[in-house]
Amino acid sequence: MEYTNFTIAIILGVFGFAGLVKGVVGLGLPPIVLGLLTAIIGIHPAMALVALPAFITNIVQAISGQYWRTLWQTQRLFFFFATISVALGCLLTQFIEQAYMSLLLGVLLICYGSLGILKFKPHIRVSWQPRAGMLLGVCNGVFTGLTGSSAVPGVFYLQAIGLPKEKLIQAMGILFTCSSLGLSIGLIWQGVLTPTTSALSVVALLPATICMYLGAKLRKRISVALFQRIFYSALTLLGAYVIVKNSALIV
Repeated sequence: MEYTNFTIAIILGVFGFAGLVKGVVGLGLPPIVLGLLTAIIGIHPAMALVALPAFITNIVQAISGQYWRTLWQTQRLFFFFATISVALGCLLTQFIEQAYMSLLLGVLLICYGSLGILKFKPHIRVSWQPRAGMLLGVCNGVFTGLTGSSAVPGVFYLQAIGLPKEKLIQAMGILFTCSSLGLSIGLIWQGVLTPTTSALSVVALLPATICMYLGAKLRKRISVALFQRIFYSALTLLGAYVIVKNSALIV
């Protein structure tokens, strides 16, 4: 796909805004980029642009801290199935129209945003975690392959098993890193992630990284709880917009 200078400027701006949000609340780069760019350039190009930056920006989060070995040992089934099932999601894209994939993305954004607003905190017993991890890991991987978003239901699973704050942040980093790696491989196999797109996505890392740093500074000056409410509300509205726009295309 060829991009005009104006479109490239919009893409860089979207990545900068998403990086700012991630710097403040610790997450949000892929869903914001996917939601905004899907409405502008379509879901497949948006997925291709977000895959590599999501991998690079999350790998540091995944390996920083002292819990990665413990998390992998205790939740390896979840991480494993969340990664390999991305291939199934990528395979399904060969049989599903992009408008329907965009609708699914809109639904996931609404779920992510509305449950965040409601401060939804599920709980999964320790005895159920292996089976729940496999099932929800597969669901997360399929949704990642179909939409590029790897947050639902994976993040809610990690919250439901009762991880404390630092472990939860590192576990999300591991999940997003593995998912985005699997997505990158799937998009290369599909011919969607091309050298041109890869180069643009790497360039987009610059504003995303700078704004992540600024967001981390901003976090010390504002209420993170207030910002999270705004963030989740915006995701919900963005999901609704994606659904409305693509429903018109289907009709």
